[in-house]
Amino acid sequence: MKYLIFAAAVIFAATPARADATATCKFEKGVVTVAFSNAGPKAMQCEVNCNMAVKGGIGTVVCVKVVPPGSKDLVMCTENSDGAPWTGIKAQEVNCRDPEGTPVSPEEQKAQEKADDEDSDALIKKLQQHSIEMLKQMQQQQQKQ
Repeated sequence: MKYLIFAAAVIFAATPARADATATCKFEKGVVTVAFSNAGPKAMQCEVNCNMAVKGGIGTVVCVKVVPPGSKDLVMCTENSDGAPWTGIKAQEVNCRDPEGTPVSPEEQKAQEKADDEDSDALIKKLQQHSIEMLKQMQQQQQKQ
């Protein structure tokens, strides 16, 4: 059991760290508000897509802003529905980068995400196999006693 806990801890530690800049889509009384936080020391360029539920589909609210360093729950965008009324938030996507850094194309970002996913999957499989081997060894030791 303690080996499985150790394996889970290693998997958790191997997951990539979250960015310092984050954003949240909030929906209240028919209005979408996008609030940003940036705990880091540098300004970050962020794009947020709030996918809103509407009758028969989705609508998207997009907010692109530079988020100042040290900001917390700073409201940067507010939008009302121009068409069908929104009924809630289905999902949100947040992408932030250093505005002084090298721009990353969507293709490069998708390729990097795919490579990261493949690396994570390989690590998980390796740790699972290692855990199985350790369990087998423990069972063999118990049988010997």
